[in-house]
Amino acid sequence: MSKNINKISLALLVSLFGATTVWASDVYIDQAGSTTTIDITQTGSGNTVGSSSTASTIIGSNTDIDITQTGASNTADIETATGASDTKIDYTATGGSNILDVDISTATDTTVTATITGDSNELTVCGTLATDASSVASATCATEVSANTTTTNVAVTGDGNKIAAGLDSASAVNNITIGANTVSDYNVVNLKQTGTDTPVVTLNVDGSSNAVNITQN
Repeated sequence: MSKNINKISLALLVSLFGATTVWASDVYIDQAGSTTTIDITQTGSGNTVGSSSTASTIIGSNTDIDITQTGASNTADIETATGASDTKIDYTATGGSNILDVDISTATDTTVTATITGDSNELTVCGTLATDASSVASATCATEVSANTTTTNVAVTGDGNKIAAGLDSASAVNNITIGANTVSDYNVVNLKQTGTDTPVVTLNVDGSSNAVNITQN
């Protein structure tokens, strides 16, 4: 009898340890001070930084946010509110079906840098979001970015990824690379730009069956 009991106890212990490895972490940021550095690293599946109902909010100036998500089906929702300036958002995703939604609103001098490696990932940069991205639908912009001087740097390696940016800001600079030295297929880029200054786009695509739609007024 004692041997059977020991075996059952060991099985339960393994089961409990196994359960802890799949727990997701949820992080919310509500930052109002200036000159702040925030580093977030998440590994596994289903992790979040903010959510569609409560985005992580940046109000202060000179904020540097570094987010690294490794795994699948992770999400990050970041909002830079009116009054924020010189915000730097660095996002790195390795895995599949990860989502980054950035709501810049009227924050000035915002830089979004995203390095995405994997398949079926999605990045959306808007003034305000109408609908967040999900596993079954793409994000949509309610308004485009209206603040001055935005920079978006995106490097994607993988297949079936989606990039969407709506930028009505003056002095908007966008650098988008699909594939680089690794062939990447079936990616979609939708970029809308208007503004008082001439917006700048640098686009490099390495792969086949990619769709690129750029509208500039």
